[in-house]
Amino acid sequence: MSLGYVAPVLHAHLPFVRHPEYAEFLEEDWLYEAITETYLPLLDMMEGLVRDGIYFRLTMSMTPPLCAMLRDPLLQDRYVHGLEKQIELAGKELHRTQNDPAFQPLARFYHDRLHQCRHLFCDRYHRNLIQAFRKFQDAGFLEIITCGATHGFLPLMREFPQAVRAQIQVARSDYRTCFGRDPRGIWLPECAYYPGVEHHLQEAEIRWFIVDAHGVLYAEPRPAYGSLPPSSPPQVLPPLVAISNPANRSGVQRRGTPGMGSIATSTEIAASISITTTSALTSNRTGCGSSPA
Repeated sequence: MSLGYVAPVLHAHLPFVRHPEYAEFLEEDWLYEAITETYLPLLDMMEGLVRDGIYFRLTMSMTPPLCAMLRDPLLQDRYVHGLEKQIELAGKELHRTQNDPAFQPLARFYHDRLHQCRHLFCDRYHRNLIQAFRKFQDAGFLEIITCGATHGFLPLMREFPQAVRAQIQVARSDYRTCFGRDPRGIWLPECAYYPGVEHHLQEAEIRWFIVDAHGVLYAEPRPAYGSLPPSSPPQVLPPLVAISNPANRSGVQRRGTPGMGSIATSTEIAASISITTTSALTSNRTGCGSSPA
């Protein structure tokens, strides 16, 4: 029996929110919480693995709206301002719970964690998280993939192919600006596929894409080995590899998760990252059989 491979893929996306006309805007907190609870801990984890000499490989999408917000000086300033207020509150909680052995450790945990986030964001990464993630890609540990320019639902745009093309081409251009190269892969927005979208992906020289598991399972012709291995749309040259997301939440609600016994499910962390894994056990006969790694 041949060995298989498991490829964890992180999907990082937030809708674009930026309101300079207000001193504070509630929906911007999505970004600030994600930086504190997801992106900085993820970068710190990868720094630790490299420091300990542990070789790892990880794939992660970073959508154009998210990248635009992470690069924005106004939002960077507001994040630091909000972080300072949280640190001040954490200090007051330390004082309030000094005689409370049940809650004092929790107050200290968040106090120390917030100080660490300020150190990482301001001192280590100089507010530039795009460059921080790019460093790991350039070093060969991380592969960053793209998504639609506005995370638009491509099947609803199929009657306007110029709009679909714009979603892909603008995403590639933004990726070049951020990471200095072309993207090899793409997380289709909402993992949604329609026949013909692969031609727009090929025009952008994208080699592989993430699609909902049902888009593979119900394909014509049906894949010989289901949604586990990478597949390829037929009669597409050069071959374009499709990798299924086995844990689409709507699929879980309606039909259960395909391959639940052998594949990890997806989750969300700080409303910003969903995690899926794909197992390349063997190649589908309808596909090219190559791995995107």
